Parts: sequence; C-alpha cells; structure tokens
Amino acid sequence: MSGIKHGDGPLHEVVVSLGTNDPPRCRRILEAIAAMRGLLLDCRVSDIYETPEIHGYGDPYMNAVLSGRTRMDQTELERFSKQYEVKAGRDALARKEGRVPIDIDIVIWDGTVPQGLCPVFFQDRVYRLESQVGSPIVQRDLSSSTHTIYSLT
Repeated sequence: MSGIKHGDGPLHEVVVSLGTNDPPRCRRILEAIAAMRGLLLDCRVSDIYETPEIHGYGDPYMNAVLSGRTRMDQTELERFSKQYEVKAGRDALARKEGRVPIDIDIVIWDGTVPQGLCPVFFQDRVYRLESQVGSPIVQRDLSSSTHTIYSLT
C-alpha cells in the first residue's frame, strides 16, 4: 500500500477523528479519509455525519472516525496530520473566519488517550464507528484510577 511505513517496527493501534465545517464538507472528509487510508492497515471508517459547532456561532461540522494500525510512530502521524491540515487551508485566516478546512485528531494511540483530549470528546465518534462495523472497536478498562485504557479489538 502506498504511504504505509514498512519495516520491522511495531504496529501501533490508532483511532483518528476527522472534522470540517468548510464547504465542500463531504468532499473534504472523503479526501482526508483517502489520505489516512494510505497510512493505516486494517482501516475501518465510520459513516460521515454532521454535528453542530460546539461554541454555537460557527457552521456545523461533517465528521468521520477511522481506526487501524500503522508502523509510523505517534510523532510522525501527528506531523503528517498537521501538514495535511495546513495544505488543506487551515491557517490564521481560516481560524479568524471560524473555518476549519480539516481537523485531524488522534483520539486513541496504543490504548491511551493523548494528553489534552477528553474521552467525552470522541466517545460518540468511537461508538458511531462501532455501530457501523457491528462490533466493538475498542475495549475499555474502567478499573484504572487515572484514565481509561483502550485497545483495538
């Protein structure tokens, strides 16, 4: 597959959330899905769905969630994601205008939620993907006192 980092390194389990409020929203999400599919093995994708802008003053978002595995490390995948966002037009002017051409967030990496993300932020997205594929995507360990541990099933 083009774009997948090959080698002997470990496969990392990842769940990624995509969102945009900038027209044409569906096309932007489909293009981001195609780009991420080039990086993820065993890639599963939710339906594309709409959510309101959480601050109440912007346009609604189109979203999708992906899960899969990659040989990239977290820093490499984050760098790819941010470069993709900039290439798609996510810059100071877009922020000033309240436009988000594309937002790519790693919401689970090897069973943990990256620092700064709240599990509530992505739970609905993960549940949506699980309902699409008809089986759990992640196993949740609620016994941890500091955070929930996730693993792809």
